[in-house]
Amino acid sequence: MSAGPRPGPPQPVPGPPPGASGAEQAHGLTDYADRLEEIAALPPEERSAGLAAVHEALTSLLREAEG
Repeated sequence: MSAGPRPGPPQPVPGPPPGASGAEQAHGLTDYADRLEEIAALPPEERSAGLAAVHEALTSLLREAEG
């Protein structure tokens, strides 16, 4: 019985773009830490809506960044 083909070597993880540090890339982005702390203090019914709003905002930023 044959075990089948062996998987190839793992793919390398891409590095950061050249020339810009993480701090430079993050400049101008909204920090959601304070908002998440505020949401954590809300009642569960309201927490869900707050988290959904943050999720939508982050999804929008990601789609914009991906082009």
